[in-house]
Amino acid sequence: MEGFSKMATQGLRIRFRDLTYHQRMVICNGCGSKGGIIPVPEFLFHASCNHHDFQYFIGGNRLQRKKADLQFYREMIRDAGHSRYYKFWAKVYYRAVRWFSAPYFHWGTQRDLNDLIRIINEREKL
Repeated sequence: MEGFSKMATQGLRIRFRDLTYHQRMVICNGCGSKGGIIPVPEFLFHASCNHHDFQYFIGGNRLQRKKADLQFYREMIRDAGHSRYYKFWAKVYYRAVRWFSAPYFHWGTQRDLNDLIRIINEREKL
């Protein structure tokens, strides 16, 4: 992120809609865990999964994780429309993230724009 000094980005909240394509590619991968051995079907939920990935990247505490998971569920229900089939899968995905995804949540102080820049720079050095 050229043009931003460390002081200018310290504490700046990141919004999903402000992410560049490159930033989204670093943070988000759709449904399922990055590098997971079991592929997870996307169904209609690709955008909802990406937003959930972003919330997990930002992180925080237990309440913030639960809020991210509930928002994920609401977005999938919206995506499902009137389809009982997709609403069923939305509930399955919600339960799966509640039961199995805690290790993928960033626990601690919520990440800001400075953290995002640092993480992207570190990955580009590899």
